[in-house]
Amino acid sequence: MPAKDWRSRVRLHRFKVEEARRQVGEIELMIGELSRKRDELTAGIRFEEERSGVGDPGHVQYPPAALDMRKRRDNLDKSISDLKEQLQVASARVKEAQLELEKAELMLDKQRGEMAAEADGMHSARPM
Repeated sequence: MPAKDWRSRVRLHRFKVEEARRQVGEIELMIGELSRKRDELTAGIRFEEERSGVGDPGHVQYPPAALDMRKRRDNLDKSISDLKEQLQVASARVKEAQLELEKAELMLDKQRGEMAAEADGMHSARPM
C-alpha cells in the first residue's frame, strides 16, 4: 500500500480515537449531571420526611412531594445505570480505535523506513 494511503488511514484512525474519546467524555458528563440531580432529590426527600415526621413511603401521611421525588430519583438511578453501561461500551471503543491507530502508525513507519532505505540505496548506487 502506498505511503499516502497509510497516512490517510492514520488520519482516519486518529479521528475515530478522538470521536470515541469525545463520546466517553459526554457520557461521563451526563452521569455527573444526573448524579448531582439525584443527590438534590435525595436531600429534598430527606427534608420532606423530616418536615412531616413520616419516613415510611407506605404510610398514609407520607408527603406526596417526597413520593414524587422518590419516583424521579428512581428514574435517574435507571438512567445512570444505563449510561454506565454505555460508558463501558464507549470505553471499549476507545481502546479498539487506539489499537487500530497504533497498527496503522506502525505500518506507516515501516513503509517510511523502507522508502528511506530504497532512497539510500539509490544514492549509494550512483557513480561519482
